[in-house]
Amino acid sequence: MASTFLRPTVIARLAVDLLLRELVLARTVWSDAIAPAEFEGAFGDTVTLRIPARRAARTRVLRAGSTITNDDSHEFGVAVTLDTDVYNGAPITDEDLTLSIQDFGKQILMPQIRAVAEGVEDQVAAQIVGATYKASHTIDADASEFNPSSVRSWYRIANRARKILNESHVPRASRTLVVGASIEEEILNDDRFIRNDSIGASAESALREATIGRIAGFDVVPSMSIPDTDAYAYHRTAFVLAARAPRVPQGATMAVQRSLGEAERLGGSSGLQGINVRWLMDYDYENTTDRSLVNTWVGTAQVDDPDTPSSSASTKTLYRAVRISGGGTSS
Repeated sequence: MASTFLRPTVIARLAVDLLLRELVLARTVWSDAIAPAEFEGAFGDTVTLRIPARRAARTRVLRAGSTITNDDSHEFGVAVTLDTDVYNGAPITDEDLTLSIQDFGKQILMPQIRAVAEGVEDQVAAQIVGATYKASHTIDADASEFNPSSVRSWYRIANRARKILNESHVPRASRTLVVGASIEEEILNDDRFIRNDSIGASAESALREATIGRIAGFDVVPSMSIPDTDAYAYHRTAFVLAARAPRVPQGATMAVQRSLGEAERLGGSSGLQGINVRWLMDYDYENTTDRSLVNTWVGTAQVDDPDTPSSSASTKTLYRAVRISGGGTSS
């Protein structure tokens, strides 16, 4: 067979290294909340992510003899369904493989992996952009309070997003401000923006490579997967990304199923313990064509918290994210 010179171990390393570079938004959300194995036997390919109950302290007057009041715990769940197969398939004829392709990894596999990575990014972006945001968690970036001297201040805008998240008791660590291309340009021109290149930041981490700096406690991550005038500030637990690589079929000539959680062992660092991908290749002898396929199954969800944590019947709202509207001029 024409493709037997390929070694799965080399393909595995190539897949991990490339995906670590290409996945940007996926690193800013809750990608390790659900283990891929949890989807095995799950009804409707759906897993319920358990969110711990929030509790509030009570007080009583000393020496007053008042009794202790006990409160029930009210956990809630977020349903995450694997509903999308993100894939890229490539036919490779004998003629192409023998006469045209000099480096299979660079010419065929790397573009396939990049396409799948971009597909996963698009799924995460669609979840962030299409989420239902709480009215009080939407900022009008064009409001006069954010435009001193007719110049929009992204430091002030980010500080407002910070205040909103703080008031909702959202953890201060692991916060991201994802911005489109037009907003990135504006932020880079803001004097209070702390650029990574101005503090000698290392590019060793894949996430640091994607982060252009910090402002008001947020890592600023530009993304081409969202509209260029959009901006969203959120904690990593605001959105869930689940992924499961399909099993390697017994009839496949050559195949690899790899979790990015194994990146440490392969010499990389991902923070994407929940992302799994599969590469397989077989041969269609009727058409004398190899078939290369890279794919993964994904599902996304937003994490809504109860308006009244002490009530099991409370309505739920997205408190962990802020949408910033009017954030730029489309070119």
